[in-house]
Amino acid sequence: MKAFLSILKNDVRIVLRDVKALLLLLLMPVLVISIFAKALGPLLEKTVFVEPFSIAVVDKENSVWTGVLAAQLKKLEILDNIYKTDEEEAREMIRRNEVAAAIVIPENITASVDRWEPEQGKVIGNSLLHLESQLIKNVAVVGSAAVSAGLAELYAIRDYEQRAGIDPDQIYQDLVSANEEFINTVLARKEVFTESRRDAYGVSAIEHYAASLLAVFIMFASIPCIKLLAQERSLGISTRVIAAPAGGWQSISAKLLLSVGISTAQFLVVGLFLKLSAKGIGRMQIGPFIPVFLCTTVAAAAFSMLIASFATSLASTDLIANLSILLMAIIGGSVYPLTSLPALCRDLSMLTINRWSAEGFLAALAGGDAGGISASCKALLALAALYFAGAVLVHRLKRRRLA
Repeated sequence: MKAFLSILKNDVRIVLRDVKALLLLLLMPVLVISIFAKALGPLLEKTVFVEPFSIAVVDKENSVWTGVLAAQLKKLEILDNIYKTDEEEAREMIRRNEVAAAIVIPENITASVDRWEPEQGKVIGNSLLHLESQLIKNVAVVGSAAVSAGLAELYAIRDYEQRAGIDPDQIYQDLVSANEEFINTVLARKEVFTESRRDAYGVSAIEHYAASLLAVFIMFASIPCIKLLAQERSLGISTRVIAAPAGGWQSISAKLLLSVGISTAQFLVVGLFLKLSAKGIGRMQIGPFIPVFLCTTVAAAAFSMLIASFATSLASTDLIANLSILLMAIIGGSVYPLTSLPALCRDLSMLTINRWSAEGFLAALAGGDAGGISASCKALLALAALYFAGAVLVHRLKRRRLA
């Protein structure tokens, strides 16, 4: 025990020598979380993360109603300019990348709606502006669905009143009134998407990125300790420690404990930041966060041992650790939400620490969902076992090769 405390004291002294790096580890999470929340926060909410873009409208009917539709499109915040042109010119503008898409309104669309047999329009997309084209296609789909819903409502009114024996003239007046009310309601909308929260409160952008990035910074906190192990290995200190009666576990345990201490300090700093900046954070209890944090720390420690087993020098340790953590941050959804990533990344995220850690922290932030926290903790412990087994396997293979 005395030897362990001596090694731990020496490791703490080495880390404290570089005060700037230590302060960077403690304060960088707050800075990065603030930047991510400000820059990428809109990505979690509405469509304001898309720069305003232009579209073309091909109005083959050119009636009052289609003019109202074009005026409605101008109210959309995501649209910069709307060019009214013919279909050939619209295709040429898409080819020149001047517009993101073109909406083609067919002839006699108003009369076809009056006949309750609406003609279909179309959207011509721009392959170079795929996201913007998809937004316009979604707008068109929402519009066609709204028309279908309105016609279904008119059918229901007509059938009900006919079966009730109401006068045909009165049925006609009711249908005209319902049709006008529906059209006015649809044309009065100006938002592409609306959001409704199912709970009494939601998770803000700062809270979301704090939960997503905290595991990444916990993994970064282990890098100084991994580098200490690599340095001891290169200087031959590890060989002498292993040859000692107590074995090499004391040196490794001391560095893991130091890593846990740095991670705990980060956790407290981020918690204080959330307490001061996030609205309603005072409603939450610290209890649900502790098991997620502990399991994340255990998984990060096992991951650091896996990195240390692969690395052969101080430089390779630094390179492998930083690249693997950054890759894990992207695949695990810490930078962009998992829903915005390809299916392959979502599948690979199952092997990342930050994916499960973020789910656990978000469950705690959203009200302490015990089921979500338990599932995240089990996944983190399973990853820790997997990483540790990998580290042991690599270490044994290296020893056989040396023998």
